Amino acid sequence: MKQESMILLSSSYLMYALFLSLLVYLGPRALLFGIALPAEASQDKAVREIRRNYALLTGCMAILIGGACFLWIRDQPAGRIVLWSWMTAILVLSLASSFAIWISRSSAQQLKAARGWQVVAQTKRAASLEVGRANGSAWSPWWYSAHVAVMALCICFAIARWEEIPQRLTTFLVDHDSSKSVRTVFLWNFWQALTIALFLGIHRMIGRVRISLDPQDRESSLRKQLKRKRIYSVLAWGASLLMIVFHGLTQAVTLYGWKDDLIFRSGLALWVVLFLALMGVMLYLRIRGLDQLKDFPSQEERHWRWLGSVYVNRDDPALFVPDRYGFLWTVNMANPIGKIIAAAAIVVLAIFLLAFNYLR
Repeated sequence: MKQESMILLSSSYLMYALFLSLLVYLGPRALLFGIALPAEASQDKAVREIRRNYALLTGCMAILIGGACFLWIRDQPAGRIVLWSWMTAILVLSLASSFAIWISRSSAQQLKAARGWQVVAQTKRAASLEVGRANGSAWSPWWYSAHVAVMALCICFAIARWEEIPQRLTTFLVDHDSSKSVRTVFLWNFWQALTIALFLGIHRMIGRVRISLDPQDRESSLRKQLKRKRIYSVLAWGASLLMIVFHGLTQAVTLYGWKDDLIFRSGLALWVVLFLALMGVMLYLRIRGLDQLKDFPSQEERHWRWLGSVYVNRDDPALFVPDRYGFLWTVNMANPIGKIIAAAAIVVLAIFLLAFNYLR
């Protein structure tokens, strides 16, 4: 494998590890690993210690896993094994992070019980008739026409220059030559289409998330929730457009003999921009207090399972609710449609991995 590809893969791992380690400091102050805390507990020394211990534990495990992966692949021949090794390292790190969350969540529960902290979930909620086209919370799906236009341009360009495409193509990230065919030529257009479909689904979810107003401050609550959803919709749109452009650039390098270092430079820049954008959005939400919004019907801890990440409430008609860690949203698994969405997500992930292995 080329040195540039190795740097790109390892940089992706490092950014993911840094993101996991810092998440605990960017989340809502009123939640500690999904455990609701009173306002006065946010500056408690023990609470800060639990957050710090998680960051240190996750960081140490990231170093060990990344170091083991590097030692394993440094003597391996270039090829698919190196790529899959880093992907496996990311998966193992995700599992290790879940273990760290389990430990930290248990510590938070014990601390809450020891201090006698009580947080009563409000069952009363308010509705607003003002949420409509005039107060749209997410960008229109038509904005994704830009993504489709980029993909169509890439396809048309490949068709127009079909005769100029060499008979042997080198697959990006894997030093492997493939014969020219419809599958290999339009491989990256497949990833473009898959990316568009994925982010359109995310956009749909953002638009349909329930808006549950604070009875004590309805107007401000409505305004903040609409702003938060719009910020995430813009982030999803921009991130997906950058991915589509990167796929198109990779296709051009593969088919038309453009300089290989374009992939390395653009890929590294893409990761850095996405990382900084996501961290910046979370920091902005925290500074502006947009991360402290509460969806009162889903605040009771008894409805949250599996480390506080799975919401199951048969009495709640909502399909999408804010996740217990205060970052994005999740589905209500008591809702039949929610189960279908969860199953579909698993199927899509399996198809993605199989297609990545087969269509490389």
